[in-house]
Amino acid sequence: MQDYLMRSLFTKLYFLFALGFVFSASGQTDEQSYSEEFNYGINFNTNAGLIGGFFFKWAKANGPKRYHNFGFELVNVKHPKENRFRNDITGNSFLAYKTNYLFVLRPFYGQEFVFFRKAAEEGVHINGILAGGPSIGMLKPYYILYLDRSGNPASAASIPYTPDLNLNQVYGVGNMTDGIDEMKISLGFHAKASLSFEFGQIKSSVFGMETGFLAEQFTRKQSIMAFAENQSFFYSAFFTLYYGRKY
Repeated sequence: MQDYLMRSLFTKLYFLFALGFVFSASGQTDEQSYSEEFNYGINFNTNAGLIGGFFFKWAKANGPKRYHNFGFELVNVKHPKENRFRNDITGNSFLAYKTNYLFVLRPFYGQEFVFFRKAAEEGVHINGILAGGPSIGMLKPYYILYLDRSGNPASAASIPYTPDLNLNQVYGVGNMTDGIDEMKISLGFHAKASLSFEFGQIKSSVFGMETGFLAEQFTRKQSIMAFAENQSFFYSAFFTLYYGRKY
């Protein structure tokens, strides 16, 4: 199954770069080249919820149509079987059987290839990007508000979820800062391929989007959910909206 997923991923990546070369050969523009670029933005991906995380990148010229890039992104990785439940008494919702959040810090180094330069003050600038680097996984316990019936009156306490707890006594989600001191670190690596599309009416400003695919492998399985198969390999499609400046 994993071999099939990898073949499918590389087929899609090949299509992305083939599309970029088509744009590269489609015409000439008069945009001036730049030596440095700094971007920051918001990441959306198929392994996360509404917002996947945050993105920062710095690029430096390494030739007329090639750039080094360095940066990092911080994302939240979810298990595909996560389901949200609602407590009928409090109206609060929680993720049943979730044991840990998985946050991943991804420092990366890559190469950018200019496929198409936009006109000086209009059009679209298209780059192809190959990048990768280490993955630092941070597993933080998932805290819930659990009804403690031992006291009089009963009260809800913030505790880490464990599979032996009764879901009917879960009143909601604990504070996001609960369990930070219990965080566990795991290491891995990632690689991605993408296309970036930059827009802007002023030469020095950048507004754009980057879309592509990412594969990530950890040294051990990441324990995110109870009663579900956890994994060490993840892949996703992603979409990043960013803003920045060229120098």
